[in-house]
Amino acid sequence: MNGRGAMTWLFLVALLMIGAVPTVRAQRPASPMPPGNHIVARDGDVVLVQNDARIGIVRRRDAYVRVVFNAAERWLAILVDHATPAGRPDGVVDWTYHYKEVGGEWPFEARWEGAATIDDYSTIPSSGFSGLGITTAQGLVQVFGRDQGFRDRDAVAVLTYMGASGGGANHLGFDEAERWLIAQVRRTDGKMDLPGGSATSSLTFQPGLVSGVTGGITGGVSDSGVQVDRSGAVKVGGRVRPPKKILDVRPAVPEDAARAGVRGIVIIEVTIDVDGTVKDARLLRSIPMLDAAALDAVRQWRFEPTVIDGRALPVIMTVTVQFL
Repeated sequence: MNGRGAMTWLFLVALLMIGAVPTVRAQRPASPMPPGNHIVARDGDVVLVQNDARIGIVRRRDAYVRVVFNAAERWLAILVDHATPAGRPDGVVDWTYHYKEVGGEWPFEARWEGAATIDDYSTIPSSGFSGLGITTAQGLVQVFGRDQGFRDRDAVAVLTYMGASGGGANHLGFDEAERWLIAQVRRTDGKMDLPGGSATSSLTFQPGLVSGVTGGITGGVSDSGVQVDRSGAVKVGGRVRPPKKILDVRPAVPEDAARAGVRGIVIIEVTIDVDGTVKDARLLRSIPMLDAAALDAVRQWRFEPTVIDGRALPVIMTVTVQFL
């Protein structure tokens, strides 16, 4: 190497040392969740997450579910009645989800309902709401935002969304909760009111974002914030809690239904009188071979009276009758 070449080489080395010639480092793509063990947690278990370990969380619950899919407006509404510790839903909506700008197709009827298992997907470190899985007798449907780390190759359908919200339905029945939820889906101001004027919180989910929202609705409520039917009966929701059942009568499966193997859940709206007896009962979801037995059982149920501001009032609520 001649003297001029040596000087040029030394000059380049000096520039690198002081940072005048930047070095370029290859950007490593974000790696997917590494494979690991599937652990079924039990009540009372403690899960220790060390350092920056990445953990997938699936919160699984059995439920009775109603799904409304509007392909033209590209939204999906889901109403969930979680099973009680005894394994039975109570006919009251415990949680709702709605999704906007939905990509993909809901694979079943546009308005579908039935028994299902609900999986809420999330991760540690938290990435917010990661998605939802609905397992029905016809198969698994998954709904994701950007994060599809829980995607199951055996799913019968995978839907995507650009915005979503979820929250409690304040103990409304399915029909009333559906009307309220669809109104929220079609709002254009980005807010989510809560049914019954309750202060119960709900969550708004955007891919990678979780934030709390509050609100209230008006109409069909008394001065004390209680929803009142035209007949003067109050509706479960807000301050009105579902009355406690003190006499339960199980339905007898009709012989013709038993021979035909007919099973399922009949949903009934009941009006409970001031003395706790069932004053009226009407079918909301019918199974013709089981309806009469379901109504006969429900009309024998007894409840604790519903007292609002020191006064016993009739109350309207939705109940389910299961034939297993």
